[in-house]
Amino acid sequence: VLLADGRLERFVHNSETARRAGTTSTASAVRGYSSTPGVGVRAVAVVPGIRSPTDLISGIRDGLLVQGVSGLHSGVNTVSGDFSTGAEGLRIRDGELAEPVREFTVASTIQKMLTDVTAIGDDIQWLPMSAAGVTLVIGELTVSGV
Repeated sequence: VLLADGRLERFVHNSETARRAGTTSTASAVRGYSSTPGVGVRAVAVVPGIRSPTDLISGIRDGLLVQGVSGLHSGVNTVSGDFSTGAEGLRIRDGELAEPVREFTVASTIQKMLTDVTAIGDDIQWLPMSAAGVTLVIGELTVSGV
């Protein structure tokens, strides 16, 4: 467990970074076919909450349901956690899904986004590359183009 109850519990480490940090390894070494091992993860999941996506949406007065992102590979600063990426989805008005919205941008930092999670859905879905996703309600993100 890396995060629990909104708090960072531990960092991901391979044996080298754990030794430098004076802690134990989380066995999180990954590598490409032409690179040396570095720190990384292969299976990441958020523990599901207890509310359905429909219930989460019903509590949002004005917002966006992000259904897809593009350019994530080039829009994230892996050192600072800053990101800015294209997105598409549906507008939420008075707790109801409304019109589709295309080609808008969302931006924040990974740290701030995780801090601003206000609810977690019960709808875990395992995605390609051994990651799992759930519906998250994020209180505040910078959005442009809407």
